[in-house]
Amino acid sequence: MRTVLVALTIALVVPDLAGTQTYVYKYEALLFSGLYQEGLARAGIKINSKVLISAAAENAFFLKLSKPQLFEYSGIWPTDTFVSSKLTSELSAQLQIPIKFEYTNGKVGRIFTPSVVPTTVINLHRGILNILQLNIKKTQNIYEVQEDGVQGICETQYLISEDEENNHTIITKSRDLTLCHERIMKDVGLTYIEKCIECQQREKSLSGVATYSYTMKPTPTGVVFTEATVQEIHQFTPHYEIGDATQMETVRQTLTFLEIMASPIIPISAEYLAHGSLHYEFSTETLWSPIQLIKISNPQAQIVDALNHLATKKLEEVHEDVPLKYIQLIQLMRFASVDAVEGIWSQFKTRPNFRKWILDAVPAVGTLAALKFIKKIILADGLSIPEFTQVLLATVHMVTANLDTIKMYSGLALSHKVQETPILRDVAMLGYGTMINRYCSGAPECPVELLKPIHEIVTEATAKTDIAEITLILKVLGNAGHPASIKYITKFLPLFGTQIPHFPLRVQVGAILTLKAVAKKEPKLVQNAVLQIFVNKDLHPELRMVSWIVLFETKPSMGLVITLARALRKEPNLQVASLVYSHMKALTRSTSPEFALIAAACNVAIRMLSPKLEKLSFLYSKTIFLDGYESRLMVGAVGSAFIINDVATVLPRAVVAKARAYLAGAAADVIEASSYEDAVGIRTDGIQEALLKSPFLNDERQPRMKQVLKALKAFKALPKKQPLGSIYVKLLGQEIAFANVGKAVLEQAMQLTSGGYIPELTGKALKAMQNGIAFKYAKPLLVAEVRRIFPSVAGVPMEFSLYTAAVAAANLKDVRITAEVLPSIALQTFAVMGLNTGFIQAASMARGKISTFFPLKMEAKFDIPNANFKIQAFPIVLPVHAVTARFETLAAARNIKEVNAERITPIVPESVVVQHSQESENVPQPPAEEPELKTSFPVHRTLCSVVPHIGVKACMEIMSCNANFIKNTTLYNMIGQHGGLELEVQLGPRAAKKLLKEINIVDARTPKFKTVLQKLKEILEGGQRNNNTRFFNHNVLFSPRSSHSISSSSSVHSSNSHLSKELSSGENCERFKAVQEQARFLGDPLPPVVAIIARVVRVDRKLLGYQLVAYLDRPTSRVQIIVVSIAVKDNWKMCANGILLSKLKVAARIAWGVECQQYAISINAGAGNHGPSPMAYLKVKCEKVPTSITTYAKSLAEYIPGAAQMTGLAISDEKNIERQIELVILVPTERTLDIIIKTPAMTLSKSNLVLPIALTFEAVQAYPEEDVMNIIRNLYIEASSAKCSKVRNTLTTFNHRIYNYEIPLSCYQVLVQDCTSEHKFIVLIKKEDVFEHEDLNIKVAEIDINVYHQGGAMKVKMNGTEVPTKNISYQHPTGTIRIKQKGQGIALYAPSHGLQEVYYDTDQWKIYVADWMKGQTCGLCGKADGEIIQNYRTPSGYLTKSSVSFVHSWVLPAESCHDADQCHMKLETVELEKQRSDRQESKCYSVEPVLRCLPGCLPIRTSHITVGYYCLPSNLKSNLSANLSSNYEKTEDLIETAEAHIACYCTEKCLTL
Repeated sequence: MRTVLVALTIALVVPDLAGTQTYVYKYEALLFSGLYQEGLARAGIKINSKVLISAAAENAFFLKLSKPQLFEYSGIWPTDTFVSSKLTSELSAQLQIPIKFEYTNGKVGRIFTPSVVPTTVINLHRGILNILQLNIKKTQNIYEVQEDGVQGICETQYLISEDEENNHTIITKSRDLTLCHERIMKDVGLTYIEKCIECQQREKSLSGVATYSYTMKPTPTGVVFTEATVQEIHQFTPHYEIGDATQMETVRQTLTFLEIMASPIIPISAEYLAHGSLHYEFSTETLWSPIQLIKISNPQAQIVDALNHLATKKLEEVHEDVPLKYIQLIQLMRFASVDAVEGIWSQFKTRPNFRKWILDAVPAVGTLAALKFIKKIILADGLSIPEFTQVLLATVHMVTANLDTIKMYSGLALSHKVQETPILRDVAMLGYGTMINRYCSGAPECPVELLKPIHEIVTEATAKTDIAEITLILKVLGNAGHPASIKYITKFLPLFGTQIPHFPLRVQVGAILTLKAVAKKEPKLVQNAVLQIFVNKDLHPELRMVSWIVLFETKPSMGLVITLARALRKEPNLQVASLVYSHMKALTRSTSPEFALIAAACNVAIRMLSPKLEKLSFLYSKTIFLDGYESRLMVGAVGSAFIINDVATVLPRAVVAKARAYLAGAAADVIEASSYEDAVGIRTDGIQEALLKSPFLNDERQPRMKQVLKALKAFKALPKKQPLGSIYVKLLGQEIAFANVGKAVLEQAMQLTSGGYIPELTGKALKAMQNGIAFKYAKPLLVAEVRRIFPSVAGVPMEFSLYTAAVAAANLKDVRITAEVLPSIALQTFAVMGLNTGFIQAASMARGKISTFFPLKMEAKFDIPNANFKIQAFPIVLPVHAVTARFETLAAARNIKEVNAERITPIVPESVVVQHSQESENVPQPPAEEPELKTSFPVHRTLCSVVPHIGVKACMEIMSCNANFIKNTTLYNMIGQHGGLELEVQLGPRAAKKLLKEINIVDARTPKFKTVLQKLKEILEGGQRNNNTRFFNHNVLFSPRSSHSISSSSSVHSSNSHLSKELSSGENCERFKAVQEQARFLGDPLPPVVAIIARVVRVDRKLLGYQLVAYLDRPTSRVQIIVVSIAVKDNWKMCANGILLSKLKVAARIAWGVECQQYAISINAGAGNHGPSPMAYLKVKCEKVPTSITTYAKSLAEYIPGAAQMTGLAISDEKNIERQIELVILVPTERTLDIIIKTPAMTLSKSNLVLPIALTFEAVQAYPEEDVMNIIRNLYIEASSAKCSKVRNTLTTFNHRIYNYEIPLSCYQVLVQDCTSEHKFIVLIKKEDVFEHEDLNIKVAEIDINVYHQGGAMKVKMNGTEVPTKNISYQHPTGTIRIKQKGQGIALYAPSHGLQEVYYDTDQWKIYVADWMKGQTCGLCGKADGEIIQNYRTPSGYLTKSSVSFVHSWVLPAESCHDADQCHMKLETVELEKQRSDRQESKCYSVEPVLRCLPGCLPIRTSHITVGYYCLPSNLKSNLSANLSSNYEKTEDLIETAEAHIACYCTEKCLTL
């Protein structure tokens, strides 16, 4: 054995390397595509030839093919035969040109060929040389190597064994084509597809293997192989199903030794040029579509022919083959030169139909020539802005991304023409980033130089602080997703950049989101950056929440997730805590393999967090995460939405949503609302304020307001909200469009709506409709062109591809209130697997066609004076196939010499022979039997269903081929009847005149009707009188539940028995019956209030349809609705009666069937109180219902336990009233609900359900019941606004924190103010004496209002002038401020200034700020940001822990006691008076200022507060008069009590100084 191995390494094929002999081999290669079962159709080719090899020089040889032959195959395997191809004569001369190759120690080196040999032929030679590639190790017979070959460098296993009996050595090797270091392949349309490694752990969707077997025979001079056999199999499995896969295989590639010839190979007289190595070389494979083979002779003329076919075709209905013609146009244009395309454009650019088809096709061409043409016409002003946008958006996603096209595109994007137009610039620059991303995703190296122009723009924009430019470039960098951009992106992040103060929050958020795209390539670098932002609690909450979103794009480890969960337990910001908690909670339910590890980590982490976070309402930031994955089908989807709030407002600050899809082991972000591949992000920051704020605000403030601001010396204004809304759209991870809505845009929109533009535009539209308009439109779209091209071992290119093309057309005719619309769509999809070259194709193909055609003609009439509205759909003249779908699988073979003679065979033949296989060779063979013959015969059925009383019939035509081993195919057709629809509505007294059928309600108590009803019952029951399944049965409706049931909460469960008595409806039923007995049919004494007739317009004038009539009896508060069939002999009716039993109770009964007597349900609803809690209930009693309802209800009941568990509902097996469902809602607090649902077989309950808004019943009680408008307005204010109130000494802040405090006397305090730099309003409070009422001072716009008590009565002063309070009613000249009496108090309204309402009464006051002001207020009422943890914030922004210190910090102090009306106190730093044993040699001073009397004044009331102190050595003195705000930065050394003054008396001497 050892000798043989050594010999193999010396001379493998040619024993005498210096000789002149020629070794002759027989070569055969068979390539097939299709399913592996015998009896089904396949497509393929066969290559036969002799192979001659002789030495050319040392380690160099010639190889020549002799008598090559090509055969095609498209038929039933294995019975049909190969057909000789006419291509043999076409290619014979090129195939027989000798090539030269280097060969050393069993390894093929460089290849040399004359220039006349095409690349395709050279690749066929590579397939033969690939057999000669051997890596023999001297000392091993079983080993593994990374071996080079025609398909790249792949993992190869060797096994060498001896056949001593025959004196042969057998070498076997296998190559796993899924484990390649350098796999040669080319992908088209897969740029945005990511490999889901976790999804392919069980099964790979695309796998391939090649096995080689060599028989070696020793000779006197060395070793020669007598035969080499290669078998290669590629398998595509779209779902995890063993044995159910489509195969494409190279079968029996054999090289058999024949003889040795004495004469050497003579090369042709031409220069042999180096032509690469053994690796397959791509040439024009991507230009040839695998679904059709076109002979290209004159591309320009052929393009014109295709355009004429498409542009001149009538568009009444798109023919089903138009999409294929569109694909043909694209393929032809791929072979056209720039000059040819320019010539076609010059010829047709003035003809709209031709122009449109050219501009729709050119982007899909995807070549450098196409891009060059687009650049020329854009720079020559040849396109409008909509055309530019359409063309460029399509081009950047479909053009081949390489260094040449990127260079060409950069010249376009950075050109002066594009840069000077903002819209064009935005689209072009976003596309620049996309082009770089697409190139880098498929290239082994991505040069940083590609980003140099973008990085230069970043540097320049940063130096100029150009926010608009920075925003755009960040998006461009995000599209590019290059790791080299991280250092430029982090310049705008709060932990890295040096110019952070210059950039607004939205820029920082944009920078973090830009890192999300980079995270796919450098997750660790991005993770480190965003992690530092998230853990920094001093940063803005939105920055931290966005960083969390990006953090999970990096797929953090379990340890990191758990560490973050621990940190979250002390999170001070509820917005951050809510978003993170809801995200991790949602991830615990993930079934996607990609999130399996993160889900496990979140499952552990969530147990460490407080369950109270789950009870936070949707006013706090939330994450919605839903996913599903089916492992067997290898398909799934993920949807996520991050709702970011920085304040508890109705509209969120930002929404980032994303959808991600999984298929066959691949993943893609479909759309980003964030996909996950496809996405939409929306920001609403400042939009509400811009729309609702008063336009009369100005920078001039009244002197008193300025005085207040001056008094708060340490006051720090909050940054002003910029009126900005922005939206961006991402498709497949690439941002394609964005828009920023600023103040200028809003003002322009308001001018348009307030001016006469819209009425003028509406008038023009109506005039155009009266004159009649007509237009035609067609839009083609190459929906998908997804291809994977790779070489087989034979050097022939194989391909998996998916094509989808669609053409939609609309034809609108003659619009004069009557419209005829003819919309149609044609779509074709091709899935191809097989051989694809420019001269021969052989593939298996699945072809699907869908076409739709929905003609519609309708008329609308509006008679407004008579309140009559009529819409009529006219009959369709001819029956149409509304939807047609075809699907077929074929085996096709075609060659360029016989383009019109392609061989197509259905994969499922008419008859299939199935042989019985034996389970084991040891089982005795049964007698020979004839094979079972199964005939595949077509099944043709038509199933129709008629919509009753309307006369519309829907039919489904099914045609399928009956084969047990494939799925049936189906054709769908919807056929419309000869009829139209008419809808007419009549309001008021004229309704009765419109009725087409007289309504009579038969009394069921009459003997005659009882007889009829009895006969009907016998017919319906069909002899099964004892079977109750036709009607409602609770035993059928609610099936036994799973063992996952959990008992309801005790608080809710204990209420059930009490509620049952309270909700007893016996009295309501009697009242209902009494009212109904007064008049069974309201149509006798009363005219109808409305009539609606929906009927079919028939040629035979027969009545078909329905008639609805409604009656209202005001004295009894009763409503009756009758629906009848207007067919002459049809007595079907539906009768609905509703009665308002009291102000809070209603009852209804709905009956239907023959004379409204077959089926019925009753409904009771009401509201009241259960103890102290408001309550509402709904009861539905099923008297009789159809069987179909019970069947559906039974199916639905099976899902109730699982759904209840997911939604947190508790379940108990408590039995309830049969045939009845009850819903009870209790409102224990304004923001929580208790819900109880009772069914006959179970009780579901949920307690403490948190509401997003408050249910304020006080708002309803504040006005009389008949004052509906004010009640609704009050409800809106209570629900949307932030409320601060004080009743006696208890103050409730905007954030619902309650505290008691004693107000300092004779000093104004800031209750609430606009804390932005605009200072739109301030509300102050003051109390002169302990026993007196509190006074309010409101400063808004230029008015100053005082509301106070004097002599037991309320008084109002406006700008110092007293205003009578009796029936007070004041409105500011601008209409933005109103003062009026409300109940027992006085209310001020200034919503456009941010102050929704200020209410002042005898013993209470309430302040409401507008929703858009939340988070921008300060004062005793707080910030209104929903953060209950961070409530006590002082004017300087410092967060104190003491409620008393917080209250005192908002006192407006005085400088001296000269003015008796001024406050006699001020805030100052105090020294710790008592000495502590541990601080003997130091002096301590308060960190927080303490309220003290002014010099010359004495305290008459004091209180003790707890404050922090900082200490200094005794020999150092603290400057107590220094800026108070600087003390907040000191570190607390100890905490002690201090005396605060809350009432002071100033001496006469002090007052007179």
